[in-house]
Amino acid sequence: MKRTLYLIALLLAVFTAVAYVIGKGWEKEAEIQKVEMTKGQMIKMWFKQAKQGKPEAQYALGLYYEKERTDYLNAQKWYRVAATKGQHGGAQYKLAQLYLNGRGVENNLPNAMKWFRLSAEKGDARGQYFMGVAKRDGWEEKPDFIEAYKWFLLANKNPSLVSGEEERFDTAKALAEMDRKMSKFDREEAQKRADKWHPK
Repeated sequence: MKRTLYLIALLLAVFTAVAYVIGKGWEKEAEIQKVEMTKGQMIKMWFKQAKQGKPEAQYALGLYYEKERTDYLNAQKWYRVAATKGQHGGAQYKLAQLYLNGRGVENNLPNAMKWFRLSAEKGDARGQYFMGVAKRDGWEEKPDFIEAYKWFLLANKNPSLVSGEEERFDTAKALAEMDRKMSKFDREEAQKRADKWHPK
């Protein structure tokens, strides 16, 4: 009797484990289908919201066209709408990158700098990082290490956003390189400027 009960319990345990594994597989497949369906719905929703003037949706459409469709012409169109009408810092940064790399627009450093500056002033860490690079390397005028350090300090408040763009964009590394080139006095001055800075 005990042996029979033990075998029944063992069979039930095995059956339960097998059913759980099969059920998990079905559940995972259902989730994948749900995500794929949701993506199409999200794009429709973004279009609807973008036409209503919502900058986040316009920015999302720009990302969609740039990253998933590699359609820089449409990407820049949506980034431009979000950047100008919506004053979206992320869209301003993305537009600057398109100008810097000549994707969907002509390669134009002055226009890139205009959008990097607007993005940085809005508080976008990626724009701040590139303002640091521009000031350090003298993209517009002679290098200004104090301003560069200030922008790198500000960008370092959200380093994952910066490195998420590209791994080589490393705020901590940029600051460490600047530390070796600058006096303590200049670093303190840059820190004071960063402490006083507020997004526009």
